[in-house]
Amino acid sequence: MRVTVEQQPKSSVTLDIVADDDEFKKAVDRAFRRVNELVNVPGFRPGKAPRQLVEQRVGRDLIVQEAHREIMDDLYRQALEQEDIVPVSDPDVDVYQDEPVGFKVTVEVYPKVNLGDYSGISVEPREVNAADEEIDDVIQNLRNQQSTWVEPSEPRSPVEGDQVILDFEVYEGDEEFHEPVVGADFVLGEGPLFKQIEEAVKYLQPGAEAEFDIAFDEDDEEVPEQIRGKTLHYKVKLQEVKTRELPELDEEFLQSIGEDYETVDDLREAIRKDLLQNKVQQSRDEFLNEAFEQFANLSNLEVPDGLIDSELDREFQQLGERLGQQGMSMDEYLRMTQKSADDIKSEMRPEVANRVRNSLVLEAFGEAEGVEVTDEDIDAEIDTMVGDNEQAEQMKELYQSDYFKNMLRSQLENRKITERLVEFVSGGAGAITGEGKTLLDEQESGETVESTEIEGSSDDETAGEDADDEAVVENAKAAAAAGSGNDDADDADDTEADKKSDA
Repeated sequence: MRVTVEQQPKSSVTLDIVADDDEFKKAVDRAFRRVNELVNVPGFRPGKAPRQLVEQRVGRDLIVQEAHREIMDDLYRQALEQEDIVPVSDPDVDVYQDEPVGFKVTVEVYPKVNLGDYSGISVEPREVNAADEEIDDVIQNLRNQQSTWVEPSEPRSPVEGDQVILDFEVYEGDEEFHEPVVGADFVLGEGPLFKQIEEAVKYLQPGAEAEFDIAFDEDDEEVPEQIRGKTLHYKVKLQEVKTRELPELDEEFLQSIGEDYETVDDLREAIRKDLLQNKVQQSRDEFLNEAFEQFANLSNLEVPDGLIDSELDREFQQLGERLGQQGMSMDEYLRMTQKSADDIKSEMRPEVANRVRNSLVLEAFGEAEGVEVTDEDIDAEIDTMVGDNEQAEQMKELYQSDYFKNMLRSQLENRKITERLVEFVSGGAGAITGEGKTLLDEQESGETVESTEIEGSSDDETAGEDADDEAVVENAKAAAAAGSGNDDADDADDTEADKKSDA
């Protein structure tokens, strides 16, 4: 076998592979024997007919093609091993010579990242603090969660922050654009309703109706794609208006949070730590992304589509599993959001591509810095995990399996490389400063335990909402007809996070 390798753009290669005369002759002989067993030649038992008669009956081309089918896959795999190439996509094959077979294979490969001289890369640490105003906002969110909806003392039009119960129909011309929605509840200023609908509803009394058109721009990315460039006619009826009745900030309220907070100051301190924890994670991610971006630009890294596609398929499957945990199938989700699987994947793709790129950079940096995980590192990690458990010896024995050790080695390697990268690009200052750094130092030294997540303290705009499975379905249905087109894939993730927090 002769192999010539030609580099192509975006981490692709073309392998020009030609079989040796002798190995191809043997492949043709084997192909002839297989064909001979299947061909009916009068006067001869299967497999016993002379070669000349068989070739006259079926044609030599068929035997040669059968030899191609057998030998090309073997030659391709041998070429990959010989050239130390790891493919990440299906190959594109072009046969240009029959005897001996010669063919070209173009395939995306796992990229070999050359970082070059990265000594000048530098990233400023992020200062992380928690302001009193942010803590106040979280407490307000917690009170909102514990609030009840009551009818106003006198009938009135709704205002910002009120809950409204709506019926609405949507038409494009004379045709119904979406099935009617009955009894959908929204909070003005906090839900997915289009601003035009909210403003119209604010002029209605309970029981009143309004009709109006909304024209959507072709390039308005804040609305679902299926309504861009359309003018839709809305018929909206206001069924009910309710206002929020907030609980007092007293002992009963503190007990309702579900934690042992004796005073409001205890609650504020727990919220402060939780806010800092969330901000630290977000700021550290931003810090690392900036570093990864500089490394990727320095190395002119091009991520092959095949790697992104594989990771995208995996994450799309995970999204389906999360939806299933919420009681909704992927088909139902796509129907409710009026999107296809390809639409969802297109929305997910940029973030997935970014994570794949970061992983490649991290791997290359670890190799360049000589970061490695020793057996002693793994044993020490297992000791830490086992701790003072009464079943320590049995647990250690369990953790000695190759599967577990390989998994642990991968995790430790990722952690050590990341720590080294942060130290390098920050000049030893670390990724986080301010109160966030103090919190990290306390946790590292064991002075405090990791803060318990308090529902409502997340920076995510949907965190803290009481979103059960039925609400997910109804909100998706209502948003498809009258919503502002928030990222549905993110909403599904946020709902799952909320449910975990509720638990």
